Amino acid sequence: MMYFFAMQIMTGQEDAYIELYDKTFGGVRLHAIKKTILSRKKGKVARVTSMMFPGYLFFQCDQEYPPSLVVRGLKRTRNFVRILPATNGIKPLSERDSTIIRHLVSYGQTIGTSLVTFDENNRIKVIQGPLAGLEGMIVKVDRRKRRAKVRLDLNNSPITFDLGFEMLETTPREGQ
Repeated sequence: MMYFFAMQIMTGQEDAYIELYDKTFGGVRLHAIKKTILSRKKGKVARVTSMMFPGYLFFQCDQEYPPSLVVRGLKRTRNFVRILPATNGIKPLSERDSTIIRHLVSYGQTIGTSLVTFDENNRIKVIQGPLAGLEGMIVKVDRRKRRAKVRLDLNNSPITFDLGFEMLETTPREGQ
């Protein structure tokens, strides 16, 4: 069984931390989950990539407690804050949280958009993409901006983030 752990570092230093850790220590693969969404500024639409969980990285280990050599390396890397819930009391994410992180990491370093449609009751239905399986956690949909706000409870702390989607246009059936 693989366990996922969350760690907090200085916000904005995610990529630099991973690079420094890999060069200096290594030992575990760190995941900085990024997302790409459409953004409008002054009428122009552009794809913007940003951190899904600013200030947080995730790593996997096949033990319920990461080896002390790995923990020491993580702590000694510049911009380290803590391993959750506390560096002196490291615990893996719950099975539910690990499943969500595993799902998101399966889409690679940067999560793109999902393909969705809306049913007759105006509820979102995910056809494919990172939002698949997270429908019950979607708290708000903005069709104009093509974003869905997702709420998760990682380590019993509520976290919300936006993921982009593309709408699959449904054609009305004959006679409607």
